[in-house]
Amino acid sequence: MTDPAGRTEPRRRSRSDFRVALVLPRRGPAGIFGLECHAAAELAAAEIDAAGGVAGRSVQFVHVDAGGDPAAVAATVRDLVDSGAVDAVTGWHLSNARQAIAREVGGRVPYVYAAAYEGGERSDGVLCSGEVPGDQIIASLRWLRTELRLRRWFIVGNDYVWPRGSAKATRAGLEGSDIAILGERFLPLGVDDERAWDRVLADITAADPDGVITLLVGSDAVRFNRAFATAGLDATVTRFSPFTDETVVLASGSAATGNLFISAGWFAGLASAAAAEFSAGFARAFDLVNGAGPIGESAAPQPGTMAETTYSGVHLLAGIATTSVPTVADARRAFEDWGWDSPHGPVDLHRGAARHPVHLAVARGVELDVIARVR
Repeated sequence: MTDPAGRTEPRRRSRSDFRVALVLPRRGPAGIFGLECHAAAELAAAEIDAAGGVAGRSVQFVHVDAGGDPAAVAATVRDLVDSGAVDAVTGWHLSNARQAIAREVGGRVPYVYAAAYEGGERSDGVLCSGEVPGDQIIASLRWLRTELRLRRWFIVGNDYVWPRGSAKATRAGLEGSDIAILGERFLPLGVDDERAWDRVLADITAADPDGVITLLVGSDAVRFNRAFATAGLDATVTRFSPFTDETVVLASGSAATGNLFISAGWFAGLASAAAAEFSAGFARAFDLVNGAGPIGESAAPQPGTMAETTYSGVHLLAGIATTSVPTVADARRAFEDWGWDSPHGPVDLHRGAARHPVHLAVARGVELDVIARVR
């Protein structure tokens, strides 16, 4: 089968399993999410297999570390596809890796990208199942404006496509409103220089905003939260993040999470049977994959949104299959119109845009308290 660009789908070997390149970060600032995403993917695979597999085939993962250079990550995935070693691609990773992978394998195998992202992905055979800025960021800022009268914001993000694209979409989405973006600063991924964070804090102080929108990844968000609190800014300036979860809050520590709001489709504190079932299954999978705690106690953290979207992405990939393992044709059909149930509620995919229920939570120490549904 040939895609519109003339590329050919790899010939699949006859076998009894459905092999998926699972692209997750094991290092770098996003590496903080790797263990939970792995456990969530294994939980999804176990559930799919228990229900009969994918066209009768067992789900097997081929692990790819997404924590390195995006071009190198994409080359690894391309080689797996070229050799026929995998039938599909999924996982939670950053948008710079997604763009590189899509260039290499778009139109060749189905690729479900499970993270929240900046929007606009149209590569052949690629399904983006995460939240986009209009649903997640704009809706939350409007709620914070109405309920807390927060109007003036400063953006701090990492310097790559997701933060910059999200900042651009946020500015566009706020046009015509009285919510203002006063300034923005973008730092390279993996910044551990205290002086760099000090300069950012000085810029924030000079701008005198009501709040800061943080578009930072993993350990970079942790460093910023700690520096922000150490400077005493958390007493007077609100933080809002669409990319922070239970894992980042726990790593930041209770002293660094004051006046911090977070939006996402999933939170571990959602009050639903589906959410409770996923959390319980995640704990079992985490202990199985990573080892139980002392004296047989569970070592599992609360599952964050990165884990839940990884889990949902694996289920979406399996769910689009028709009479065989998923194909690019299946992904093209799902791109136009598809729906599925996730632990945080129903998700609709229409012309490549996934629409999620979106909730807003506030940090209370190292716990997240869901306070509103904003979409």
